[in-house]
Amino acid sequence: ALKGMRGKGNDGPLTLAAAGAFESALTAADLSGLEEGDMNVIEELLDLMSTVVLEKVDDAASRDDDTLRKWKKSCARALGAAIATGLHKSEDLPNSGERLESLAQSLLPKVLAGSVCSSKPHLERYDWMVLAGACANGSPNVPEQIVTSLLSSTIDDLQKKVDVRECSPKFQCFSLMALAYLVRCGGPNVGKVFHSLSAPATTPLDVINELCVPLDQESLQDENISDPPKQVTRQLPVGMSHLQLPDSLAKDEEMKNATIQRAYSVMPYLIEAYVCPSSTSSCDNLVAFVDQILPPLSELDEVKLYVAFPLLAAVLNGQNDVWKVVSPSTGEQLQSMTTYLAQFSMSEDHDSFSRSAAASCLFAILIHGGEGVDPGGENIKNLLDRVVYPAVTESVACLQQTFDGASGVTAATDHACTANVEAALNFMALLGSAAACRGGRCSQTADEIASCLVQVACNGSSSAFAFKSLEIEAQQHPILDPASLAFVLPAAAFGSMLSVKNGGPFWRQRIIHKTLPILMKTLQEQATSRSPPALGSLAVVAQMLCSVSQTHLGESKIRQMIPTLIAGLVYFSKNLDVIAQDDKATKGLDVLSIILAALTKILRISPEDVTKFVGVIIPSLLLLSTCNASETYTPNQLIALQCLEIVTTHPNARNAVLREKDQVTAALSVIVDHPSKIIRQAVVHVRNVWFTL
Repeated sequence: ALKGMRGKGNDGPLTLAAAGAFESALTAADLSGLEEGDMNVIEELLDLMSTVVLEKVDDAASRDDDTLRKWKKSCARALGAAIATGLHKSEDLPNSGERLESLAQSLLPKVLAGSVCSSKPHLERYDWMVLAGACANGSPNVPEQIVTSLLSSTIDDLQKKVDVRECSPKFQCFSLMALAYLVRCGGPNVGKVFHSLSAPATTPLDVINELCVPLDQESLQDENISDPPKQVTRQLPVGMSHLQLPDSLAKDEEMKNATIQRAYSVMPYLIEAYVCPSSTSSCDNLVAFVDQILPPLSELDEVKLYVAFPLLAAVLNGQNDVWKVVSPSTGEQLQSMTTYLAQFSMSEDHDSFSRSAAASCLFAILIHGGEGVDPGGENIKNLLDRVVYPAVTESVACLQQTFDGASGVTAATDHACTANVEAALNFMALLGSAAACRGGRCSQTADEIASCLVQVACNGSSSAFAFKSLEIEAQQHPILDPASLAFVLPAAAFGSMLSVKNGGPFWRQRIIHKTLPILMKTLQEQATSRSPPALGSLAVVAQMLCSVSQTHLGESKIRQMIPTLIAGLVYFSKNLDVIAQDDKATKGLDVLSIILAALTKILRISPEDVTKFVGVIIPSLLLLSTCNASETYTPNQLIALQCLEIVTTHPNARNAVLREKDQVTAALSVIVDHPSKIIRQAVVHVRNVWFTL
């Protein structure tokens, strides 16, 4: 059946079944009794299958039918089984085993050579499937041989001479891609081998170091510059003879950006290897690598941190129980990094990806890493007092100057000040989340942070910092006032604090118990006002309704919060055109997103709480669903359409829904030709639901 495949197109079910049986025979049967003629048949079949798997496929031929793809996958699995069986280490191999071993040894280099070749992104890599099957079914020496070869190829790819000016942002390292595929699909031995490699073999740390090599060194070599490369050390040279001026600051910056760009293009594939459970064995080396370059003293150190932080975050936050096996010295090193990690993650001099990775590392250290070194959680309190509060106070003062119309303040400065305040508040919320998940005496710190954020969002002031009180004009139309939009920032930080999934089951209930009275008092004071709801308290209401369960909030408190939510929905639906036209009102769209998310949850879980508001909710949702805004509004428009569909299933508002049927179907028919395909599909679906009422 398998021989009939050659040149005859016989790729039907019989061929697939025969390929599967051949794979099973290679992995499960005793091959020691095979005769020379049988081995000749196996060799011929392996030659046939290797031709099928390793052939170069162009883009036109990539659109094969499903049966042919299954045939190629079957061939790949059979080749992987042959390599695994042939290279299996045992004390006594009979003649047939030696024959199969020679076949596997001749086949593996061909597959490895093909696995590092480039291909189109959408093509399936059957050569990678061969290697994954060999690693999954073979003894540990098989993945060791494969991983070592792929790492060596990775080093070769990274060492290729690249001109900074020609460095593509989509640099592709197919050997590293293949390694990531093996980590996912090649069984646990791949990760174990990867993290157990040591010199003189190529190690993971060699790949990290190679990613950090500045690309200008290769450019200088291309230009045949005879000057030897400068040795970069952590010891800063001193003395007049060592004073040097950079050839060009622009050139140095270009080199740094190109190096980081190349590293980021391959980072997702390298992270795959550090997410696996075996990455615990690399934790000590990775922590020592980071500890040596904190704080960064040069641009090269920054490049190293940009590469190392995402990998360290993957190890510390992975499902690998790394905190149970980390050595005491490594734990102390991690604790000593906390201040530098905090400063790095809050600094605007670094990109968002590396800052996020540093914050992720810090969060894991604060939750898990202080049980033996910092049992009382004093590290969190020190970071709050010495790093966060000063940064928040300074950034809020800068933002306040922009609101007061200080001379020399430009739009760019306004945006930078807002970004700094947002970063400081988000980091403050991160410390609060870590303290809450840590529990014990740290719970008081979490209470302090949560209360501070809610107080500022609702009232504009707290014991730590304060915002400027809003004027009457701003209260009447808060969406047009930048000072009003600033109140959204602490509310968003509080929401991020509630959305953390770590910790025990009760810390979120404790936070709500501390902050809910502050919110309810503010809502009672605002209930008598005819102005639209304040954006800060409105955002806090929506965040609580979204992130907290009904049992923690209580039914009575939810009913008191819903009028504010509905008032916010009505206000945004009437002023959506203003938001869509104002570039500074992006925070307003964020508030609208959380309002719609909270409404979706209520309509699904407790629709009876909004029964009396259905007559107001439907027209507001219709306005939000039929607005022709920019692409940034598309997610909100989808949620509004979803709410329009959900409200048709309301058990107690059938008459109110039917009264709006004609208006809804007519309005939705107008936007059936929306430019966005996903909006068109959603509109047609929702309109059909309303037509069937």
